[in-house]
Amino acid sequence: MSDVFSLPAVAYIAIPVALIIVWVLFSCKKEKQQSSFINSDYFKGLNYLLNDEQGKALDIFVKLVETNWDIIDTHFALGSIFRKNGEIDKAIKIHQGLMARPSLPEKYRSKVLLELGYDYLGAGWFDRAEGLFKEVLIYDKQSIEARHNLILIFQQEKDWHKAIDTAVDLFREDPSKIGPLIAQYYCELAEIAKVKGDVNQVDNNANQALSFDANCVRASLLLSSQSMEKGDYKSALRLLEQVEKQDYEFLPLIIEPLIECYHQLQMSEELLKYLSSLEKKYDDIFLLGKNVIAIDRYKGKEEATGYLLSKLKKQPSLQGLYLLLEHKNASPDSIDQSLCKDMKEAVHIMQKDYVDYQCRQCGFQTNTLYWLCPTCQSWSHVKPSLVERS
Repeated sequence: MSDVFSLPAVAYIAIPVALIIVWVLFSCKKEKQQSSFINSDYFKGLNYLLNDEQGKALDIFVKLVETNWDIIDTHFALGSIFRKNGEIDKAIKIHQGLMARPSLPEKYRSKVLLELGYDYLGAGWFDRAEGLFKEVLIYDKQSIEARHNLILIFQQEKDWHKAIDTAVDLFREDPSKIGPLIAQYYCELAEIAKVKGDVNQVDNNANQALSFDANCVRASLLLSSQSMEKGDYKSALRLLEQVEKQDYEFLPLIIEPLIECYHQLQMSEELLKYLSSLEKKYDDIFLLGKNVIAIDRYKGKEEATGYLLSKLKKQPSLQGLYLLLEHKNASPDSIDQSLCKDMKEAVHIMQKDYVDYQCRQCGFQTNTLYWLCPTCQSWSHVKPSLVERS
């Protein structure tokens, strides 16, 4: 058992030691006049690391850097390794030690503050990290890294106004990346306004979202919902249909409200044509169940059953079979209804592992729509599954 645990310990020590050795060789070559001093002090520190006396090693490295600030990257590398290994306290000690040095060159101050900010983020101390990243901006107003980290902190704290204010400063530099972020923050504000019943703020925030990201599906859904509540089905229909151009993978979310809009506008033929065109264009999106609702509503159960049978012959699926059994079971002159019921239950059991939504980035699966993936923290990647639950 001891052999199993000794190997990771050796590997853990070897990584920072190897980095330090590489830097020592580089430093000795660069500054021959200091080579004996560097060898003596550094290798004393290495010896402490090899003996797992990391506290003593860190004391040596922090003191040594004051006589030769060119070796500061060694401290950054060591701190980063400690942070990645979950030893945040050791990373903090390194960076706090650097900050405490009166002789710290001004050109390194922003980098040390950034690294210490990352340490506090890793420890979950968002207030301290926020303060440090703001301090970075005092010394380096153009620091993109500090602004990105502040955005993530405000996002974590759900302070959407601060997140927007900080992100807007980066929008011009990278609109394709920052625009969708800002759009989601405005949608969050729209959702809050919706709960409060503030209709105007819902519209304003959702429209702001679209101004930063024309492909923001969430904003279109919010606005279409508002239009339907007002009875403006024509506007709602336009907003729902634009989802196809924004991101066709979200089509399953719009079909039912779309059917309602067409129905209110008395455009049943146009609805059936539109649904048929979607089905032909996007055969990787399972729209069978949604189409059946429309066909059943406007052409009757028999027509819907015939449609299901033809689709099942071309593309067999458990979902299609479930829908067919459902329609057969509802017909008075169908096959034995008890058998239909049993078969439906069997199909339902076979589908028990199906989920409604899946993150296209990390694979996270859920039956609840999250605009921000709980696992990988990416926006708008949780989408309807490419198969449909019965």
